[in-house]
Amino acid sequence: MAKIVRDPLVADYIVERRIETDSDCAEVRRLYEEGCLVLLKGTKFDLDYAFLGSLDFDVDGPPEIMQRVKKYGGHKILGLSPKSTGSLDQFVFQRIFGSDSGKLGYFQEQVRSGNAQSDALYARLFPNYVSTRAMYTWRFTETMYEDLHWDVFGIDEPFHQVRIFTNLASSPRLWRISHRSDEFAERVYKDARLERFAGRKGDDLLRAMNKSALHAKTPCLDRQPKHHLAFAQGDVWICETRIIAHQIYHGERAFAAMYFSEAATMDRPELAIEARLNRVHEKFAVAGESREELEPS
Repeated sequence: MAKIVRDPLVADYIVERRIETDSDCAEVRRLYEEGCLVLLKGTKFDLDYAFLGSLDFDVDGPPEIMQRVKKYGGHKILGLSPKSTGSLDQFVFQRIFGSDSGKLGYFQEQVRSGNAQSDALYARLFPNYVSTRAMYTWRFTETMYEDLHWDVFGIDEPFHQVRIFTNLASSPRLWRISHRSDEFAERVYKDARLERFAGRKGDDLLRAMNKSALHAKTPCLDRQPKHHLAFAQGDVWICETRIIAHQIYHGERAFAAMYFSEAATMDRPELAIEARLNRVHEKFAVAGESREELEPS
């Protein structure tokens, strides 16, 4: 089970819950919508962890190829075959799977199984959500010292996000997490001139905070307090990564699923990311109007 070190300077929104009843699932859903990171105690995907641990994607290769290998997601793995002709596909088949079609086939079975188990977990926890699409990431390259950030997806249409994560490696997956985006936006609103983003999509505000407040791409300069989490192999956790500032400090193998859901189907749509950030703008707009009324003419 995960080891957690909580920083008293960050709101304690890390919770651990079991999901044995419908009431348990409703409680997890409530906590997720409120912006918590929920560690699902007793939940573990039924996968061949020993086999998955034997795969090494961190092989030597041209930098332009290795950068693409890092993003070689679940859909690409499922589409890979010995007959694939693309240079990236051939590199993955030959260098990672040793041109062994049986090894590739078994990995694809594991990917399909993991995707299906994640889908079932999503349906159990969020039965009334209307999902518009899903994305699956099987990351088998080492990640270290990621910068602290809130996720920005660059998607025009608003959506509610459900993210499900699990650590596939025998070594702990180390995360550090900090303030929630709407709470942090209130703290820096004036200094960061966030009023510029009123009426615009939330991505624009998050991108600005990543750059100006967290010093994006420079992990040591964010200067923010953080909770520390070490997820053990098989741990499953869920969180909205546009709400929770996060960084992967170290990880070797992981599976993550992302479900695009309609915010209107949430139990509390007012807790969706766009609604949260809109309330921040409204709060400061009202405060500004109040000051104007008090100023002498």
